[in-house]
Amino acid sequence: MMRIVPVILAAGASARMGRPKALCEFEGKATLLLALEACREAGVAPPVTVLGYDADAIRASVDLTGAGAVVNPNPDHGQTSSLKVGLRAVPPDAEAFLLYPADHPLITANEISPLVAEYRRLKGSKQIFIPSCNLRRGHPVLVDMALRDEFLRIPDASPARTVYTLHAERIAYVEVPTLSILMDMDTPEDYARCLEEYRRREETKRRARKEEER
Repeated sequence: MMRIVPVILAAGASARMGRPKALCEFEGKATLLLALEACREAGVAPPVTVLGYDADAIRASVDLTGAGAVVNPNPDHGQTSSLKVGLRAVPPDAEAFLLYPADHPLITANEISPLVAEYRRLKGSKQIFIPSCNLRRGHPVLVDMALRDEFLRIPDASPARTVYTLHAERIAYVEVPTLSILMDMDTPEDYARCLEEYRRREETKRRARKEEER
């Protein structure tokens, strides 16, 4: 199997949330744990998890065994600085990485698997695979490791999409029929919306299981 390594970004200050976004709970599961489970269920390689602010609290609350936890010493420099720390920790035999912000709690293996499938199908002709829903770009983004150094060269203040813009011809948009790829959390209001959708989704699963058992 191709080695696709998730780089899970959980280093931010969570200033607008007022508490660590990585530890917001969804029916007893922390946001970061949901991301780790999604990667495991998708069958990708063990992730690299980038911590920064609240690193000790996150380590104390989430089992990061096998999650390749590394710490960004300067998380105040922004998300790109965390991505760089994560990319430097990706094993040299990796073929691609998933740029995966941890504050997208509704992503599951169902959103990751189509990206992997398209990478397998189009590898060589495309190098950036962006999930899309209703013509809106979401996360996570799958990127061939051939572009790794491009991300390492951009300034910390520049967003990752700077590299996407430079290589627009190498982008494949992958249609995903769920809004999960678009729903991130920056504020308590965002968290409430995500939690409501998570509960709705879990209830739908419970009802489906009961129907199957009848």
